[in-house]
Amino acid sequence: MTSKFDLNRRQFIGGTLGVSALPLISKPVFAQAKTKLQFQCFGGAYEEILRQDIIPEFEAAHNIEVVFTVEDDVQMLPKLIAARDRPVYDVVTLDNPIAFQGKDLWLDNMTSKMPNAKDVYSSSLPPETANYGAIVYQYALVHDKSKLPNVESWMDLWTNDIVVGVPHISQAYGMTFLYIAAMLHGGSATDLKPGIEAIKSLKKFKVYKNVSEGRSLFQQQEVDAALFYSHRGQQLIDSGLNLGRATPKEGLWGQRTGFQIPKTCQNVDGAIAWVNNALSASYQSKFLKGLYSPTNSKVEAPADLEEKLLMGADTVNSIRELDWGTVLPQKDELVDLWVREIG
Repeated sequence: MTSKFDLNRRQFIGGTLGVSALPLISKPVFAQAKTKLQFQCFGGAYEEILRQDIIPEFEAAHNIEVVFTVEDDVQMLPKLIAARDRPVYDVVTLDNPIAFQGKDLWLDNMTSKMPNAKDVYSSSLPPETANYGAIVYQYALVHDKSKLPNVESWMDLWTNDIVVGVPHISQAYGMTFLYIAAMLHGGSATDLKPGIEAIKSLKKFKVYKNVSEGRSLFQQQEVDAALFYSHRGQQLIDSGLNLGRATPKEGLWGQRTGFQIPKTCQNVDGAIAWVNNALSASYQSKFLKGLYSPTNSKVEAPADLEEKLLMGADTVNSIRELDWGTVLPQKDELVDLWVREIG
């Protein structure tokens, strides 16, 4: 379960028409004028579904033009802070730890104005998360079944002569792996430095900085096992690779990805409409084909996909995230140590 965050104290246009021109414009033109929604999201398969299946429908239903910018969420906080009171985006797409780190930048909890929120698992909404979660992920131990046939513990990564894929700590899953490494080697959530020493002690390892790099390492058989997104591991299995998705005895961790509305938002009504739509069963059902697991309890998965997804209240609400309030204050020091010790 995620920790509850206090999100109630968050702090973080065009031309004008002359008065003489107003009588020349009829009321129907005003009624038909579209507003704009400045929207950021990451690219890849998720972007493709947005552009093809989501945005055209949303624009038609709400008479809003969505101005879509592809940008990684790790750039959001510096960009929003640097902009100060100048508008950048109306809605941003963020992993939960990044949303938590920037909690002073967002509008207060708007779920009361989002009717679809009533069907979303509480573990994926404020105040239990720092974002409005539309997707849930879990990190499995993905392994080459010929090199590591059986997995019992995360410690198997240290006790077998294999090449381990190590996710970079700039990513939430990288911090999660660092926590697991620390936990297995005398550390804890409040002391993650033993995790860096543990990673250095792996017999062989390769660092991957993003999902694409991790996928390529598996495809090219350059790594034998790694903490990796479970659904990405399943996609590799479906492509014919001899891989497995394991749940070690210590368990699995994961995260929620979703949306936030910056305080500098210029189209608040449009932003609320977007997030409300993203919380709907209709929206989330369109992403099932990409193995993106839903947060809306009303989503029904096709039989051929159900076992590949995280479905149901018990499963979704039990997904563990790190205690970001404890972990994130250590990040700068850990990144400096990582650069010196691992590169």
